[in-house]
Amino acid sequence: MWSWIMITCTMLLLMNACGNSQPLPTPMAQDKLTQVAKQTAGASSSIQRLRMQAERGNVEAQFALAQAYDRGRDVPKDKTEAIRWYRLAATQGDPFAQNALGDNYWEGTGVPKDDKEAAGWWRLAATQGFAPAQHSLGKILSGGGQGVRTDKTQAYMWLALSAAQGDEEASRQGNLLSKQLKPAEVTNAKKLVQQWKPARARAVISRIAQ
Repeated sequence: MWSWIMITCTMLLLMNACGNSQPLPTPMAQDKLTQVAKQTAGASSSIQRLRMQAERGNVEAQFALAQAYDRGRDVPKDKTEAIRWYRLAATQGDPFAQNALGDNYWEGTGVPKDDKEAAGWWRLAATQGFAPAQHSLGKILSGGGQGVRTDKTQAYMWLALSAAQGDEEASRQGNLLSKQLKPAEVTNAKKLVQQWKPARARAVISRIAQ
């Protein structure tokens, strides 16, 4: 025991003499390094499992993987990969992915800006009752999109449907839009709201090349 201590001390003295010594990690620092290593390995493993599910066609996994790449969560941020997985989920009818694609086409992030394409994806999500897409579609139909035909009656309907789900901004915009409509148009729009029913999710074929 004593000899082992002497050998250890001698080695430490030699390292200091050579100027190459590094402070030995404390138990707390060592535990932290181990924890970080485990977290990194765990994140990598989670992403791998998610990718396997996504590649098998699991729509929830495809959307989650798209979000990971979009936000740089546990993987390097990659907008191209995000769009690819959003599209795969969207073409299977997922309203979250359809809305995200619409947002990206509207903003021109990861894809060329295309208001008409944005409206198309928002409509697919809106018809399933997805409030954010209903709001966006209502705005663009009220006259806010290039290449998108203005239809203020339809715009009012979509804004009202989003407002019915608690979207206060959609409610405010709908009230402003109603002042631009004739009384008969407002009446017609309200009838459309009452008659509207959400559609079932369905697979779609993207109009943009994969």
